[in-house]
Amino acid sequence: MITCAELAMGLDAKPLCSSRRRWAAGIAVLALGWPFLASADCVDTRKATAAEVDFHSRAAAALMAALPPVPVGGKLQQSDTVPTLGVQCKGVTGDFRLEATRWYELNWRKSIVTVAINVTRLPATDNILSAAYGSASPNGNAALKVNNVVWSVTGSDSPLRQALVDSIDRTRLQSWLGKPLPSVAESKALAAQAVPATVAGAAAAAPAGPTLPGPTSQAAAQPVTRTSPSAPAAAGQAADPEPVKDAVDAINKVRGLFGR
Repeated sequence: MITCAELAMGLDAKPLCSSRRRWAAGIAVLALGWPFLASADCVDTRKATAAEVDFHSRAAAALMAALPPVPVGGKLQQSDTVPTLGVQCKGVTGDFRLEATRWYELNWRKSIVTVAINVTRLPATDNILSAAYGSASPNGNAALKVNNVVWSVTGSDSPLRQALVDSIDRTRLQSWLGKPLPSVAESKALAAQAVPATVAGAAAAAPAGPTLPGPTSQAAAQPVTRTSPSAPAAAGQAADPEPVKDAVDAINKVRGLFGR
């Protein structure tokens, strides 16, 4: 693709570059204005009530805690996303989305996990890579209670995707239905206690570094008197000095590398 800089060297780049800038600016405006588009049909807006703030805070924390932690050796592709509360339409209760998404990467494979509450229409699921619990919620969060929970894991078939699917706590998600959500503190505590999964083949992503002797390595390196199946060592026989010398030399070399 010819860049604006390349065009500017021998061609009139203004029309093309101006068009690209307008397009990029338009995308930025749409992205920044997305929260306001949701309330475009509002005749008038208002601040969220205390009940809405409480339900949204509990739901957002619960959704984030339901996302599996990054597996061992993996990383996040980008920051997690969860919609903010924002302003509300007058005359409407619970006019906000509740959905949390996390992007994962491991060994060049990528997967996405999404968990949502109170979707207006339940999607088709296969109970393997996605599932829905409860009933559809046409009025969204109007009742300020959990009517349904939906989760999905997307990405190419890989050990990473399977590990994420296995990490979904289905029992916990179903326990939210029709009941008060955990407090924000409880959800944060659950998230902190989550144990990252170990994905098959993850160790192959990076070569293992050299193993250095720790505080107990010197003791472990001490040789044991070698015996032969056909000729046991006589009692009191001195240990072979060669293994001792080799072990001491190896330790001294490591110490020399670190200036010790």
